[in-house]
Amino acid sequence: MDGGNTVWQKNFTFLFCSKMVKITADSLAFNTILWFLILDGKGAIGTAFLIAVSFLPQAILGPLITPLMKTNTLKFWMFFADLTRASLMFIIPICYFNGFSPLWFIILLMLVHSATGASYDPASVSLIPKIVKEDLIQKANAIIQSAGQAVKLGAVTLCGVLIVLIGAAHTMLIILPLYIISAMLVLFIKYTVSKNRVNAQAAKSHEPYINKLKRGFMLLRRHHILFPLAIFCVFLNLGSAPWEALAAVYIAEDLNQGAIIHSIVRVLTTSGAFVMGFILTRVRVNRYGLLFVTAGIVEGTAFFITGMNSLLLLVFVAAFVLGATISAINVPEHTIIQISVDNEDQPQVYAVISMISYVMIPLGALLAGYAATVFGAGKVIAFGGLVEIIAGIGILIFTKLCKTQRSDLSQAKEDSLKL
Repeated sequence: MDGGNTVWQKNFTFLFCSKMVKITADSLAFNTILWFLILDGKGAIGTAFLIAVSFLPQAILGPLITPLMKTNTLKFWMFFADLTRASLMFIIPICYFNGFSPLWFIILLMLVHSATGASYDPASVSLIPKIVKEDLIQKANAIIQSAGQAVKLGAVTLCGVLIVLIGAAHTMLIILPLYIISAMLVLFIKYTVSKNRVNAQAAKSHEPYINKLKRGFMLLRRHHILFPLAIFCVFLNLGSAPWEALAAVYIAEDLNQGAIIHSIVRVLTTSGAFVMGFILTRVRVNRYGLLFVTAGIVEGTAFFITGMNSLLLLVFVAAFVLGATISAINVPEHTIIQISVDNEDQPQVYAVISMISYVMIPLGALLAGYAATVFGAGKVIAFGGLVEIIAGIGILIFTKLCKTQRSDLSQAKEDSLKL
């Protein structure tokens, strides 16, 4: 681990740069493939399949892959995930230039693209406590969250320009070196594992795979802090799914506005996430659970007010607030996992929480789509917000998540070792 009292030591700098390059590549990849399918005549069916395979594979495969991870091999999982994605950005355009680009082939490769997130994301989150001091973990998460939002916005804009200038297929060849750069930067990260940790790791390596797989679920179920957090994550994603699925429809039908307003809403959401991420790099939080739940309730309130009142200015304000809650939810969630779970178990626990919460997005989006045809997009969005508000109040009253302090997280980590 790096010394010093600043988060900007060389190991974190390498990780930060790798993440920013990878986020750029991922944003370019998704939007390029989206327009590639549209321009290649695959239409709504192709884009629907693309959205589906972008969420589900990494959520489902995460808990199956992470039991194989060891603390000293995290960066190599990230390295090979980037190389795999780089190869896909080479295969698709080459096959297209040779006249072979059926929908099933593209979707299959993008399924592999999504599946690599099952190893990269848990590994990258679990790597942070190994390279920064514990009191800087929150700041490290906030920096990556804030900068990542700004990079995503820039990448979407750049993608549109590149597709117009050189076409979707040629743009993929530009994405290829970005993934390679991200992979190479990861290899420069160096950290040590204590002798006791190596011995514990060696003991765990002899456990049957199925026992390691069960341990992630068992830890989550018995963890008095992470279990209510995971439950709330389910309701957060279920409640936000209507907005994700119906925002464009709501803007078009209820507000009678066009694509430019939808773009402004996305910009404001990203700006809110960036601002809150920046604030969390400056402010030290003691009760992460309280911040997490409060942000969820505020997000639900924004959805409810927006859905019930078809006012453009209100939508703009709500969009910024929604963005701010993204950072106010993600930063404490990651920090809680990193502080309250043993190093060896972090990838598995993160993957399990991601799985049980992320599957709610496509499910909620599907239900919202059908409900919107009956009740209208605005009311469905408002109902999603109401779900988040009620769930947040329930977590606030009936669990100890909001009362948890930093010292409680460290104690929970010691308790998890005994399970």
